[in-house]
Amino acid sequence: MWKVLAVVRWALTLLVLVGTARSSGQVSLTVIEEGLGTPVPYAHVQYTTLDDGHTGLQVSGPDGRCALPLAPERLDAGVWVRVTFVGYNVWSDTVRTAGNIRCALRRDPTQLHAVVVTGQYAPGTAEGAVHRLRVIDGDRIQRMAAQNLGDALRDQLNIRLAQDNVLGSSVSMQGLSGENVKVLIDGIPVTGRQNGNVDLSQIDLTGIERIEVVEGPLSVNYGTNALAGTINLITRKSGQAPASLRASMYAEHIGRLNTTVGATRRWGSHELVINGGRNFFAGWDPRERGLPSFGAQVADTNRHQQWKPREQYFARANYRWSGQRWSFGWKGEGMHDRIIDRGMPRAPYYESAFDAAYVTTRLDQALFAEGRLGHGRRINALAAHNRYQRTRNTWLRDLTTLGEALSAADGAQDTTRFTLTNVRATFASSPDGARFRYEIGTDLNLETGEGDRIDARQRIGDYAAFASLEWSPTEAVTIRPGARFAYNTRFQAPLIPSVNMRWRLGDRFTLRGAFAEGFRAPSLKELHLYFVDINHDITGNPDLRPERSRSASTGIAYRHAKDRVIYTSEANLFYNDVRELIQLAQVEGASFTYVNIGRMRTTGGSLGAGWDNGHWNVSIGASCTLRKDPFAEAQGEGWGYTPELRGSIMRQWMRRGWSASLFIKHQGEQPSYSIGLDGSVQRGSISAFSLADITVTKQLWAKRIAVSAGCKDLFDVRNLNATVGSGVHDSGSGSVPMTTGRTYFLRLELDIKRKGA
Repeated sequence: MWKVLAVVRWALTLLVLVGTARSSGQVSLTVIEEGLGTPVPYAHVQYTTLDDGHTGLQVSGPDGRCALPLAPERLDAGVWVRVTFVGYNVWSDTVRTAGNIRCALRRDPTQLHAVVVTGQYAPGTAEGAVHRLRVIDGDRIQRMAAQNLGDALRDQLNIRLAQDNVLGSSVSMQGLSGENVKVLIDGIPVTGRQNGNVDLSQIDLTGIERIEVVEGPLSVNYGTNALAGTINLITRKSGQAPASLRASMYAEHIGRLNTTVGATRRWGSHELVINGGRNFFAGWDPRERGLPSFGAQVADTNRHQQWKPREQYFARANYRWSGQRWSFGWKGEGMHDRIIDRGMPRAPYYESAFDAAYVTTRLDQALFAEGRLGHGRRINALAAHNRYQRTRNTWLRDLTTLGEALSAADGAQDTTRFTLTNVRATFASSPDGARFRYEIGTDLNLETGEGDRIDARQRIGDYAAFASLEWSPTEAVTIRPGARFAYNTRFQAPLIPSVNMRWRLGDRFTLRGAFAEGFRAPSLKELHLYFVDINHDITGNPDLRPERSRSASTGIAYRHAKDRVIYTSEANLFYNDVRELIQLAQVEGASFTYVNIGRMRTTGGSLGAGWDNGHWNVSIGASCTLRKDPFAEAQGEGWGYTPELRGSIMRQWMRRGWSASLFIKHQGEQPSYSIGLDGSVQRGSISAFSLADITVTKQLWAKRIAVSAGCKDLFDVRNLNATVGSGVHDSGSGSVPMTTGRTYFLRLELDIKRKGA
């Protein structure tokens, strides 16, 4: 009897559950990536009932899941479901029953699927951004065999790199120096500038997902230093699988060996990404031939190398928790960099030499929060604290006993420390299809500096509020005015306005235009540097005035996708007018200080075209940058100009696992100036040069292993002829370093993923 009652109870329960499911008519959808099985978060799921045309929109959660609340009668009539996400083919189907549906999205190589965030209200495509954005994605970084940020930028138009074998690599954009280029990592400014420049060779690309480059001022969004352009490195915050392991080894025949390892893990709503490695360079000199020797060396004049030995350790960790509406994250980075400068043996007996070590450490931490409040509303906030220290030690080494003693000479020992605390928060409202969208935010920065070459402990604060509005009078036109109001603890910061425009001319052409003002406060070093020794007499100037600029740009881009082939081309023009330009100048005898020298203007343009069918990718480009500064005007000279040409060819054989890439860039002669020993300004030039790199890659073991080999600097460029020196003491003819010449490299990579269910 009891068994009969139990069966009846079970049957009634089943009927109730079925009836409940039937009445709710709920469809559970899981969006995954085809081939990997990993969830695709925040995909757009649009559904339309076939009986009455009712439409709705859902967004998949961090686990790729969402539910469609549909009545049974609508399911009986059929519901058309369409799933979209940037970089994937559209998935669509007709659903007639409740239950669980797995939607596998396939990546589309013909889409510009790189998501950008720099200067945007919400993540989107570079093609849809109001600003002109260039994206160097992870695939291109791998094809270039780029090891640091300088390597990744070396073939870009309107960007020029310079090399100092102690201070590292520096960058200029649109004819403006590195002091006017903002370098960010996940939107956080990089602190610790040497001679006004961030050392790009210290920024390793392990764990970097992509690099976003914006030419022209972004001072409204990012404040001081963002006059010429902004470079934002985006770190990898999640893996393509529940767990993965990556390891790589990169070696060059001149004595470079880099090893890195990285791992990702995802469990529930949690994600963790860890990367670390060691970069080693034994040093190199143009007199060396063949492979380097790592054994004992004779203490002769060969101990002094033009390219200094260098060893670098680095680590980066990203943790993120993602909920349905909120995400929280933490990032920590550390770097230890050591450069050894071995001096020439001293006359007359050549038994001793002065050696120096330059040690740089960075320790950066940040907290992130992101809220998705629905209807296109977003909150983003971060709090970061970065620490930078650079120490120089000089000692006298006995080359017979190898004993050493710290030098007591003035300026032989030096330690400089900088800290940067950055708090940033934005609220944006950008619903799909809305005519008005806006963003408001705050950006608080406090920088401190101290050291043997800085007069006492110094600090400078910049506390700003900014806002912008996007107005779309028609579906094709977007106009974005913006403004930034800042309080600077040292200078009177002006109201900084900007206006950007994007006009989509049909399906293939996009016209962009921009006008913006920029602002750069003098750095703590320019204000308070005290560098006086037997070779130097440089002091800061606390009476400096900030640099201000006005910039205008326009460009038109063409993109046409046909039969899985993409044709692209673009033409761009720019103009920059910088007032109160800050330069190092001679004031008396051999004494130098920083002064405001007046007005500098740069202008130019670029042309480019590309063709991509998924197997071949070919692109070419040309640009010309013109510059006119107070030195040229004082001597009655016209505009100096620098032309550039670039090209790339990439080919991949997907089924066979082969790929090959060629990158080439020609940099024209560059006008330059130096201050002679007599205090006169001398104009000269740095000679033209061409760089070319080639890489061939073979994938093995179901793409888990990749072997790459290639050659960098095919044309064997080493030192560039310069008719003026590059330092405050030099004049006359000479040379400046550019690269270590033609080098051959080998790279091995291991990438293991655990696929999702």
